[in-house]
Amino acid sequence: MDLILDKEISPQTTFQNLQDYEGKYEYHENTSLSFIASEMDTTLYAIIDQAKYPLKYIAVDTFANNQNIPVTFQRDKTGKIKSYRVEGDRFSYISSDFERMEMYPRKELWNNSKAYVYSIPDRNIDGLEVGDLKDVFKNTQPIIDMVKETIKGSYPDVHSILIYKEEKLVLEEYFYGYAKDKPHQLRSATKPFIGSLLGIAIEKGMIGSEQDNLLPYFNKQYDSIANLDNRKREITIENFLTYRHGMDCENNNPESRGSEQRMMESKDWVKYTLDLPMVQSPGETSSYCTGCPLTLGRVVEIASNEKLENFAEKHLFSPLGITNYKWRFAPDPSSKTNFSQMYITPRDLLKLAKVYKDKGLWRGQQILPEKWIEKSFDTEDGDYGYLWEHKYFVIDGHRYDSYMASGNGGQKINIWPELNMITVFTGGNYNSYALYGKSTPPNEMIPKYILKALE
Repeated sequence: MDLILDKEISPQTTFQNLQDYEGKYEYHENTSLSFIASEMDTTLYAIIDQAKYPLKYIAVDTFANNQNIPVTFQRDKTGKIKSYRVEGDRFSYISSDFERMEMYPRKELWNNSKAYVYSIPDRNIDGLEVGDLKDVFKNTQPIIDMVKETIKGSYPDVHSILIYKEEKLVLEEYFYGYAKDKPHQLRSATKPFIGSLLGIAIEKGMIGSEQDNLLPYFNKQYDSIANLDNRKREITIENFLTYRHGMDCENNNPESRGSEQRMMESKDWVKYTLDLPMVQSPGETSSYCTGCPLTLGRVVEIASNEKLENFAEKHLFSPLGITNYKWRFAPDPSSKTNFSQMYITPRDLLKLAKVYKDKGLWRGQQILPEKWIEKSFDTEDGDYGYLWEHKYFVIDGHRYDSYMASGNGGQKINIWPELNMITVFTGGNYNSYALYGKSTPPNEMIPKYILKALE
């Protein structure tokens, strides 16, 4: 079947027709998903673990998912939807009882974004001071415009925008039904915080140092490692922290043996990563590989003799007063729908970033070693430190440097040391490049609005 995905020339349907497909259905690994029709953009969405994925309408009962694979619905004799099929797999309709999602950025302002009025964020007991935009930015209008454009839908599925500058939270806006007390999935933005836990484990003497060779930590866990040669024996923990592993592992390259998709199809994601063949000596060049931080998380578990999420609660979350979160670290097929990711509120995410900005300190307590922070940010232009990416923008000849934790969907945590600023975005533009051939909204919004407000 030839699928036509261009929205301008695709066959048309109506919101009422799309409602036929709404409901809760079976999904892979004994889980479920929901299909929800959006009146805002006349689109049917698949909702998996609170993430929504648009389906392109092709014809009656036929759609295409974000991989251009047909999704076809089947009806019973009465015309009611009873199941759907994807690549030969059939999944049955379960019920009409499912959790709905807000499809409008701000429904009450959808046709009147000009009515938006800025307000200082609410003061909370979480230890974050609040302040006024006008006290820390030369020109607040670009930031006000950014919020209005998000309300208008110019930047779809941006769920939150937080700006922390000069030691105060000066902007806190939520969209699509999200709020300050609702944890948000981080996807790959979880990875730098796995690095935090590794740094803590080293500081406590559970791990010798990041210069330790990696493989010996798995001697008791695995009987053997495949494709073992002298190059692989030389891999250090630091090589995995900086993605300079030397293995055939490149996340978004389908030809790579270590691509994320191939890894997720294995029974043990850490073992799969360690078994990958080498393509060069470790330490030479960086290649983004999801298996690296997952493997480092397992190293912390082995060294501390406890689950990573328990270690995190004891040594990171609890000292920061973070309680409203969810995390199950399990690098195996049981995490195929949630990716072993962390779910946390944007304000608490800001607190984690603030610890990095403040050289490991939180309210006078040394949470992370100062030297670990320095090493985390010691990186070449556009490359990786200890799981943090160096990201910079050049505007009118002026360069703005930041260190970024980034995740699929538009999760962007940028620490701007020279500006004494942290910006936090959460979003739901999952697989946006695969769908639309473009990056997520924060990559445009940060230079166009936030950095412009500094001028």
